[in-house]
Amino acid sequence: MLLIGLGIALSGCRGGFPISRSDLPPETTTSPPAETQTLTVTTSAPATSSTPSAPSLEPAAIDRVFQVYMNGLANHDMTALRSGTCPRLRSTLLGFELHGHYVERWEMLPYSVPAGQEFVTVQAKVTQRNARSGKLAGDVVYSWYVERNEDTNYYVCGWLDHE
Repeated sequence: MLLIGLGIALSGCRGGFPISRSDLPPETTTSPPAETQTLTVTTSAPATSSTPSAPSLEPAAIDRVFQVYMNGLANHDMTALRSGTCPRLRSTLLGFELHGHYVERWEMLPYSVPAGQEFVTVQAKVTQRNARSGKLAGDVVYSWYVERNEDTNYYVCGWLDHE
């Protein structure tokens, strides 16, 4: 069983295509300048997206959804895995293997949250177990995208392979 059909399909999930924010409610794009100033002051850097009033991604929300997703992989829990995966990729979930290996243990690595972005790349050090033999297969670092959709829900949306 493969986790996600092809790595190409997932890495193309972000592939330089920005998330359209044209569907935001009008009050977000017509907020008074003082409100925009307040949001800009609370971020670590000026927003660079097409919607300067969009707040930065929340590290706690990123951590929560990534934990749900990774524990779904490690515990072979398809319900958790699906709930942490963005809706547009849920139909591609086939199982719990990453390149023929199960996730035995994982540790999220430090990451930074760029201001004004709707997604961030996160990495985890994964201890692998060979899915066929059951033997430990060493550690590898994998990367994923975590994104926030227009409803401000967070999802893991794209697996970028390993280093």
